[in-house]
Amino acid sequence: MADTKVSLTTRDVATLLQLEESGQLKLQPEFQREGVWPKAAKSYFIDSILNGRPIPPIYMQRTTSVQTGRTEFAVIDGQQRIRAIKEFIADGFVLGELGEHSLASGLKGKKFSALPPEIKQRIWNFDFVVQELSGYSAADIRDIFVRFNKYVVRLSKQELRHSQEKGKFKDFVERIAKWPFWQSNRVFTPAQMARMRSAEFAAELAILLIEGGPQNGKNAIDLYYHQYSDRFQEGASVEDKLRLYVEWMGKALPQFAQCRYRRSNEIYALVGALDIASKSATELSKINPATTGKRLLEFERQTRSKSPKGDAARYIIASSKHADDLEPRKTRIEILGKYLG
Repeated sequence: MADTKVSLTTRDVATLLQLEESGQLKLQPEFQREGVWPKAAKSYFIDSILNGRPIPPIYMQRTTSVQTGRTEFAVIDGQQRIRAIKEFIADGFVLGELGEHSLASGLKGKKFSALPPEIKQRIWNFDFVVQELSGYSAADIRDIFVRFNKYVVRLSKQELRHSQEKGKFKDFVERIAKWPFWQSNRVFTPAQMARMRSAEFAAELAILLIEGGPQNGKNAIDLYYHQYSDRFQEGASVEDKLRLYVEWMGKALPQFAQCRYRRSNEIYALVGALDIASKSATELSKINPATTGKRLLEFERQTRSKSPKGDAARYIIASSKHADDLEPRKTRIEILGKYLG
């Protein structure tokens, strides 16, 4: 078995593209996929370079011919990054919408050829950290590639908000997300909590209570992060309402963790229905939890029958098809509202 070696080095953009042009650098070995990054991802990557943000290392296989001494490289991991910068230098795309705090914010819409000379030089001189692997067999390299890519977990939208946003609304939803209620009642699994699903749901509930009605999907969440970045005066009243509604659910449905209403889309509908039915804590107290809970459980039994009819059938449809869309949300809230009276 040949000796294996891993060497850490750096190579600037100019050197990498020269190697590729001379045929010494192979971007797409047979086990690699085609270039798949959308233009937005490529533009964001170029912006990362211009802002001096850390870039993951590139992994290459290095082989040297014993006859000629010629050294060649094959990219194991990092093809998309090299392709993106190569395409940008060839004027293949323009810089798109850049980050709010990007140092390159004035370059939006420009191709490489239109950049100032000092910016072009910065790109040509950018150093990639490179791990060079020597002495590995073809089977080893394939195995390494699979290991790099098999269990890649992309950041969810909420994880991106957590890493990029700051402010009062973010602090609010992440505080609500830590309530024991979500995990003790099996609303979210530990894995979902770790992926910040409870924080995203807390944002959805907050928006529901701020607006006094359901919203379409999750697309509006980013707007509220921005709108309430500096001040979120509604936060205290929203939290008080939400706490009251959650406490009411616990009284109405003592076995909450075992019924269908523990699901996030069902909780969304219950909170919406409770908010419509009660305009204050005093009026909420008029909705008897014990009596109402029995009605809700009876309705749950109807939804589980072999041939559900009427509101039960409508509710099942609204809970199973595009459940986060506006109309299904309104339908579920309207139906549950009937059982709160």
